[in-house]
Amino acid sequence: MAKPKLDRTAILRNSLSVFKAKGYNGTSMNDLANANGLLKGSMYHYIESKESLMLEVLTALKEHYTTKVFSKGYDDSLAPYDRLRELAIRAEEIFTFEEGGDFFVNIGLETKNSVPAFGEVIKAFFQAWIETMQHLYSNVLDVVESKEKAELIVAEIEGSVLMMKLLDDVNYLHRTNERLLKEYRELEKQKTNK
Repeated sequence: MAKPKLDRTAILRNSLSVFKAKGYNGTSMNDLANANGLLKGSMYHYIESKESLMLEVLTALKEHYTTKVFSKGYDDSLAPYDRLRELAIRAEEIFTFEEGGDFFVNIGLETKNSVPAFGEVIKAFFQAWIETMQHLYSNVLDVVESKEKAELIVAEIEGSVLMMKLLDDVNYLHRTNERLLKEYRELEKQKTNK
């Protein structure tokens, strides 16, 4: 009996697990085939190359974050503070529990000089994140300040995630998010009192 055809989502999900565990350079076509229940030769029926598969994984993750996470920053049914809180909650869930949490940084650092196409998707991901934070902070800061603040926040969250992962302590990210939310409330009060 023939094996059922794999759908694209399953291939991307299975491959993400391998890339996350072994890195891009440490992952072989055999690893990817095994993760998808295929022989190495059969894997080429579904993908052109390891590089094209990684590019597709990165693009799918970027789209996931854009539609499922960053979109919360633009949800007009919520007050700006509540949007920021939703983003903070979702960030903690992603970086603590999800397979793709911090994947962009890891793969970006590993492949920065060897696969420029990955860098373009990774830059687009971080730009979308910064733009989302800038949009939220434009409610309490001017244009220049909101851009600078957004860049600092993304860098601070990434630093917190790094410390969380290195020291196995989820509280680094949680404390950062709590501080950012408290600071945002203060900025709202300052804007109201002007």
